[in-house]
Amino acid sequence: MAIDTNAVLPSVGQTWLADLGPNTPLGHFTVEITFESATRVSFLVTGGAIKGRTQSMDYTTAKLRDGLYLVRWTEPDSNDFVTHIEDYNEGVCMASSVVGGKFIQLAGTWTRVR
Repeated sequence: MAIDTNAVLPSVGQTWLADLGPNTPLGHFTVEITFESATRVSFLVTGGAIKGRTQSMDYTTAKLRDGLYLVRWTEPDSNDFVTHIEDYNEGVCMASSVVGGKFIQLAGTWTRVR
């Protein structure tokens, strides 16, 4: 199986909600992620300890299989690193992040909101 590192996400032009659950280091962490283009993403944290935080940045992606994508970005304001595994077939999102120098892993639901 070849991994497509030039893949375009099926969510370009859409906004998705990652509900990463109530028991995270950030509290009940929810975030709306808008894929503005094939290389630009923005987010708005809608729940948890950093509620209200918003940023836009470039991202990269790789298609692992139909409906399953690896998405990576660095947040310019905080220099936090984020890696998502987004499963558009199963409605699942997993995230590994370095937030404020701490490594956290999160998993939850992945739902299109608009």
